[in-house]
Amino acid sequence: MATAVTTHPTDPAPAAEPRAGPPSPISHLRRFPAEVGEWFEPLDVARGRAYHRPLERLGRIRLALGAVVLLAFIAGQTAPRLVAATAATSWVAQLVVVVVALQMTTLVYGPWFAAHRSLFYDRRWGLSTQTPKGLLADQAKHLAVNLAASLLVVVPLYAVIRSTDAWWLPGWLVVASLTVAFGFVYPVLIAPVFNRFGELHDDVLAARLRELADRAGLAVDRVLVADASRRSKVGNAYVAGLGPTRRIVVFDTILDWPHEVIEQVVAHELGHWHHAHLRRRLAVVAASQLAAFVVAWAVLSWDPLLRFAGVDSVDDPASLPLLVAVLSIGLGLSGVASSWLSRAHERQADLFALELAGSPDRLVEALRRLARRNHSDVDPSRWNRLTASHPPLAERMAMACAWQERKEPCPG
Repeated sequence: MATAVTTHPTDPAPAAEPRAGPPSPISHLRRFPAEVGEWFEPLDVARGRAYHRPLERLGRIRLALGAVVLLAFIAGQTAPRLVAATAATSWVAQLVVVVVALQMTTLVYGPWFAAHRSLFYDRRWGLSTQTPKGLLADQAKHLAVNLAASLLVVVPLYAVIRSTDAWWLPGWLVVASLTVAFGFVYPVLIAPVFNRFGELHDDVLAARLRELADRAGLAVDRVLVADASRRSKVGNAYVAGLGPTRRIVVFDTILDWPHEVIEQVVAHELGHWHHAHLRRRLAVVAASQLAAFVVAWAVLSWDPLLRFAGVDSVDDPASLPLLVAVLSIGLGLSGVASSWLSRAHERQADLFALELAGSPDRLVEALRRLARRNHSDVDPSRWNRLTASHPPLAERMAMACAWQERKEPCPG
């Protein structure tokens, strides 16, 4: 039987309990505070640091070496000398000579770094399954694809440059248009050069992923499995293509994971498509390209710089190495802003995945599995946080926990 509670008129009124307002919305535009130790063991932190720090140093060495090789190529006036030596008469033939020569310079440093990582470094860490034969085949494919893609870009670009002094605008339009076109053809024409793709034979998982895509409002052409295990044990999944070429791709290295965890990984990727992140990134890339073209147009009108490269005008196909160097610097300067946008998109995709699948515990499990499978750097340095394309994993886990609004304990 309930006991009545009476109050005297002179008694002070009981204090009203504070009303809990709606929780503040989680913004994908800013970092979410997190303590790494709440989500990962010290072994995870130490392993990530030990694996990534040497790779970061090698990456800086590779970048510096590439810059030195390109600078030496320009300073030595290699392109005009090669054009003169081959006696190529048409500007297209001259351009082909320069493009091939530039691609050959990457052989000075590129394959050696790839070989060290795939055949030695990652193998010691238990990540690589690459063979010497497979590495040579991959390097040959990369060279051929890069050569073909370069020619597809620079031939129409130099046709524009040779047709007008104000080449920065039509030249940018050519490159931006081809960037979008590559987004369409990559999953259909380029990706199969490097990986074999087959239908997902797990009918239950395939049905769950299709149903997930339907709930996300995205029409998916196919659900495929990539044979990533023939090179690496790294796990991942992605949604690729534009329009009718769109497909879900799951690495065969994570097919042994629980279906609901794979589903959560794919839900995140579907979030990128729901929010049109690829189109937004393409817009940002196009804007960066426009700025880089304006800078290149201004810089390459400076006669002393052209004479340094051994050419009289940017119309000369032998000016291509100089154009590549200037455009690379211009695009590189926009890297930090692009990385910030990428991290914001990753948070937004996580939030979409939570809304779609409603499983913060599974998102946390998926992120932890990916971190341990891929030896991720779970406690990156301040510089790496600034330049990384993804937020730190602990922040993403904490955000998933906050999204849950503490209805039940979050997995730690």
